[in-house]
Amino acid sequence: MPYASSWDNNTRIIEKRYIPYRKFSFKHLIQLQKFINENNINIVHSHGNGAGFYSRGLKLLGCKAKIIHTFHGISDQYTSKFKYILNILSGQIFKFFTDKFILVSNGELKSAKEKKILFENKSIVIYNGIENSSISKKTPKDTFNIVTISRFDFQKNMDFAYEIAHAFRHNTNIKFTWIGNGDDLEKLREKAKLNNVNIDFTGFTIEPLNYLAKGSIYLSTSRFEGLPYALIEAASLRIPIIATNVVGNNEIVIHGENGFLFTKKEEAINYINILYRDIELYNKMEDKAFTMYIEKFTIDSMISQLMSIYKNN
Repeated sequence: MPYASSWDNNTRIIEKRYIPYRKFSFKHLIQLQKFINENNINIVHSHGNGAGFYSRGLKLLGCKAKIIHTFHGISDQYTSKFKYILNILSGQIFKFFTDKFILVSNGELKSAKEKKILFENKSIVIYNGIENSSISKKTPKDTFNIVTISRFDFQKNMDFAYEIAHAFRHNTNIKFTWIGNGDDLEKLREKAKLNNVNIDFTGFTIEPLNYLAKGSIYLSTSRFEGLPYALIEAASLRIPIIATNVVGNNEIVIHGENGFLFTKKEEAINYINILYRDIELYNKMEDKAFTMYIEKFTIDSMISQLMSIYKNN
C-alpha cells in the first residue's frame, strides 16, 4: 500500500503485517490471528469493508481481542446487485462479532441502522479529524483552480467531474487539478487531451496538500462517502467546497455557507460560476470553511474520543 512505508521508522510499531487489498485471504487471516496472540494485542480496530472482513473474521477463529470497527461509507450503489446483497448480508452477520461500532457521520449511522448492520447501543459517531496544516493557501491570482483529490473509481465518479470540467473548456482562466490515480485515470486523461479540457493530472502523490493549497475551490463528485478527509483538508485551508449532496459530504458542507451541494451537473457548473464571479461571497465562504473545521474536525477532538473508547473496551 502507498502509505505503509510511513510506518517504517516509527519506534512505536513493533512489527507490520500486510494483507491483500480488496481481496480476502484465509491464509492471511490465520497469520493475523497468530500475530495478535503472540503480541498479546487487546484491541483490534478495523476501518472500511475490506479490513472489517478480517477483524470480524478473527472472532470466528476464537480471537479474544476486542473488535472495534469503523465504517467509511455505506452505500446503496454497487457495480452489481450480487455485491450489494453480499455486503448487506455480511454486515448483518458480522455485527454479532463486533464489540464497538464507530460511524464517521450521522448520516452513516442512519444508513447502518436502516440496513441492520450494527447494534445501536454499541455505536458512536466520531467525525474524522486532521491536523491543522502548516501549509498556507496559495491560490494563483491569474487562475481559478478547481481541485479534486480522488481515486479514479466507481465511488468517486470522476466521469461526472469530467463532464463539469468539459463545460469550462473555453474559459482559459478556469483550470482543474486532479490528484490521484485508479482504473479510470488513463481513459479520462485521453478524453481531456482529445477535447482540449484544461485538467492537470498529477497522478499519485504523498504530498497532496501542496496541490490542494493552490486550489480556489474543492470539487467532489462522489456517489457516496463516509466522511471524506479531502473535504476536511480543503476546509482547513479555507477552500470553499462544491460537492455532491450525499452522506458525509453534507455534514461538512453547509449549503450556501462554506460551499454548495449539488445533484445535477448544471447545478455544479452554476455554483462554480457564482464563486468565480462573486469575490465577496467567495471570501465569506473561505472564512466559514475554516471555522467549520476548527469547530468540528480537529484531530485532537477525534483522538480524545477514540482514546475514551479504547480505555472502556
